[in-house]
Amino acid sequence: MSGYFDMAAQLYSDGDKGSAFNAFLELALDGDVRAQAMVGYMLENGEGTERNIPEAIGWYERAAAAGSDVADFNLGHLFRSGKAGAVDEGRAFNHFMKAARAGNVHAMFETAQMLEHGAGVAKSPERAAVWYESAARYGHTEAQNCIGAMYQEGHGVPRDYEKAKEWYEKAAERNHPRAMYNLGMLYDKGFGVEIDREKALEWCRKAAHAGHEKAKGIIRRLQEEGKIIF
Repeated sequence: MSGYFDMAAQLYSDGDKGSAFNAFLELALDGDVRAQAMVGYMLENGEGTERNIPEAIGWYERAAAAGSDVADFNLGHLFRSGKAGAVDEGRAFNHFMKAARAGNVHAMFETAQMLEHGAGVAKSPERAAVWYESAARYGHTEAQNCIGAMYQEGHGVPRDYEKAKEWYEKAAERNHPRAMYNLGMLYDKGFGVEIDREKALEWCRKAAHAGHEKAKGIIRRLQEEGKIIF
């Protein structure tokens, strides 16, 4: 049935959402787990069919019970956002954690966020750091910046400026504004590196170009003081 799923996916990609929904639904009724998750998504967002959150949840739950990490991730967002009714962070966390354990990188990040802030689960910076670093190793840019910050601050992990620098660099290389700014601040303050104001300014400029508001303010101030030409 993978050929039929691919056909349905192509219909979706081509913008024929109604035909795609009908094709996914046929597959879902026949037990295709990927199609069940997709039917849930289309019902959740009103794509190719009327929006129907309770039915979306039903399809997501069927897919999640069969092992779909995507369905668990989407359920997590539904329950955390309140789209499913009242916000239920505990239920959201359980779905994110299940998806994270199945290898869903985005769920790893959400799990880390909830653990760091104590949303729907007891606050645990140590557990948060584990999931941030797991997501970071899979290339999740925001997680790379977050675990960098935890190493810089000694929050949930022993303070390690070298590791902070390594993670900031990985995210900065992928144009993450905060990571660029954080990397610049390491060079400005000499945390784990030799103080290098030129490198600090270079990364601050890049962060400003990428839209980081604090970096923009620093560059603007330096311009007004006549210290740099931007």
